[in-house]
Amino acid sequence: MSKKIYLFSLVLIALAFTACSETEEASKFDNWRARNEAFMDSLQTVYDTAPDHGGLDYILPEKNKNVKIFYKKKIAKDTGNSPLYTETVTAYYRGYYIFGEKFDENFSGVDPDVNFDQPATFSVQNFYTTAAVSGWADILQNMKVGERWMTYIPWQVAYGSSDKDAIPAYSTLLFDIQLQSIVEEDK
Repeated sequence: MSKKIYLFSLVLIALAFTACSETEEASKFDNWRARNEAFMDSLQTVYDTAPDHGGLDYILPEKNKNVKIFYKKKIAKDTGNSPLYTETVTAYYRGYYIFGEKFDENFSGVDPDVNFDQPATFSVQNFYTTAAVSGWADILQNMKVGERWMTYIPWQVAYGSSDKDAIPAYSTLLFDIQLQSIVEEDK
């Protein structure tokens, strides 16, 4: 009888070690594509069901009319210029994953500070012609100078199905963007 208890104890200990060695900690990017697509679906649900669309509006991107780039205006302007496809702009931005972790920014406070932060300069058309987030070109052409938007760019018009530096494939990218200016070309 004591041999059976001894063997049974050894089997339980072996099973415990086996179970522990096979357990892997979940990554924040597990099931990433499905989670990002579900996030965009939830925005569509808010748009469809919430009063005033939950403050959301959307753009159909030029490169893929089957998805929507949702946005909320944090600072709206009734008048002003919007950049053209061929123009260059300056903008402040902060990028986030769907779970709120920041991955990039060019301003450090809650709001951009023109005395401290430096806006980035972008050629609008380069977002279509390089391996960049093509959704930015659509967003910038719809913003007025001085506006600030919280944008939700689906992976299909972000970096797509490829990793880009630390950003995994199938990432929906959230950007807080403030369009600072349209750069005047030297004549």
